[in-house]
Amino acid sequence: MSRWTLCAIAVVVLCAMGIAYAQDGDNWSDRISVSGYFHARYRVNEGSQDEFEFRRMYLNIIGNVNDRTMGVITLSRVGPNDPNIDLYNAFVDYKVNDEWDVQVGQAPTWFGLEAWEGSSVRLPMERAMILDAGPGFFYKGAPDRGIWVQRRQIENAPLVRLGVCNGEFRGPDQNTNKTVSADLKWKYDWGQTGVSYLIGKEGPDATETDREALGAYVRLFPNPWGLQAEWADGKMLGADRDGYYVQGVYAFADHPGTLFARWEEMSIDSSMAPAQSSSSNDYEALHVGYAYQLDPNNEITVQWTDAEWKSGSGSSAISTDAGYGGVQWQYSFK
Repeated sequence: MSRWTLCAIAVVVLCAMGIAYAQDGDNWSDRISVSGYFHARYRVNEGSQDEFEFRRMYLNIIGNVNDRTMGVITLSRVGPNDPNIDLYNAFVDYKVNDEWDVQVGQAPTWFGLEAWEGSSVRLPMERAMILDAGPGFFYKGAPDRGIWVQRRQIENAPLVRLGVCNGEFRGPDQNTNKTVSADLKWKYDWGQTGVSYLIGKEGPDATETDREALGAYVRLFPNPWGLQAEWADGKMLGADRDGYYVQGVYAFADHPGTLFARWEEMSIDSSMAPAQSSSSNDYEALHVGYAYQLDPNNEITVQWTDAEWKSGSGSSAISTDAGYGGVQWQYSFK
């Protein structure tokens, strides 16, 4: 879908909502909110050229039609190359009552922690490899098309989210199977924890493969030390995959800065996602960085990563360095 088509869609939706609100005698602009962020970087890559990157951009248009109904449109531009502006989210959230919600349309996954949360709140520059684009379980992105039912967290009972979707990462369904997902999430004063599961098929009937993932996470909010860990295991594109990360953080009390260090590992038993080298089946990396909040809208992150892909075993093992360093500027608005 072209940039002009997406812009036209957004304008038509906003105008239609404005007309509806005007007919009701309401100030429609009070019910529309626009927010977003982008990441610009200078990155030094091990074994290849240094470069400036426009890594990602998200623009959210949210309309609260009434006290029960919210519509969300998200336009995205995800690099580091130069893709088109894309329709990332387009869904309606309907509040059934004080306990239950329903979402219908094209919506992001709620799997785990890092695949669920937006990149604007993450400390490392990228998600853990097991959850990210490329060889991870969300190698074509987080959104999908379907319907989800959600019960909010009540006291110590978890937030519960159940869904049925195409399982084709925003694409039209290509087989007779649907992907089913279940997510349980708890949030407390001290942190967060949760478990997620999804199972389905991906691809055309003649060549479809299983896509299944089980994940769990825990986060301790920094005070001033914090901890975050996540694990995922399953299968995709004909290969068993598993991985985890452990991240420690330290939030300074005298200024809005946070130190972080992360260790992650991922293993793939036989093959990679199409965008990656088939000879790479094990990944490990150490990420160390510092994020400084200049003001509520601007944040600078400095990070160094020592990473390596490995294939084979013993004396025949092949290792490929994939480390990098960089500086990222995040601008956000709402």
